[in-house]
Amino acid sequence: MNNKAVITSTVGYMCLALTGWMLSMPNAGWFDKLYGHGFAMMLAMAFVLGVMGILAFLNERTLDAVIFFGGAGLFWSGHVYLVSSASGADPAHYSGWYFFIWAVYFCYVWFGSLRAGVERMLFLLGLWLTLLALAIGEWGGLRFFTVLGGYIGLATSILAAIASAIAVITHGFRGTDIREVKATTKVAA
Repeated sequence: MNNKAVITSTVGYMCLALTGWMLSMPNAGWFDKLYGHGFAMMLAMAFVLGVMGILAFLNERTLDAVIFFGGAGLFWSGHVYLVSSASGADPAHYSGWYFFIWAVYFCYVWFGSLRAGVERMLFLLGLWLTLLALAIGEWGGLRFFTVLGGYIGLATSILAAIASAIAVITHGFRGTDIREVKATTKVAA
């Protein structure tokens, strides 16, 4: 693993952790809405995710590029637009479709991650389930599913932070990914 791949994974997944946490707190019922600090960081993190997506693609880390650029960057920036829109709130069933199409997207990205490491796989599973719960909550007006989506989102944010930490920690261990070290150890034994 080269330093560029570590930087894109570390920064990208930490952006996902931070934005996911801020978006999930109101859904979980901790706050009644997303406040100024949350708004202030959302657009900046969406931009950083877009840059990390491009860098991940250039480093041939396709799954990370799809997550950061193709999905997450667009989702966060789109969500900020929806939440902060001055034209008024969208109808709940329309917002439900918005969450649902992103849930479908992250569902098939999750299938693509099944061999990409447990941390990425669990993160994508959590993101998919978060968006699905939010869609169901919007469609049916069921607060339970919105709160459930909020709590799954909080857990998913922790998984994103873990994925970020793993990229840094394993790189510091002999400058390589820990999975490569384990494979080398098995061959030598």
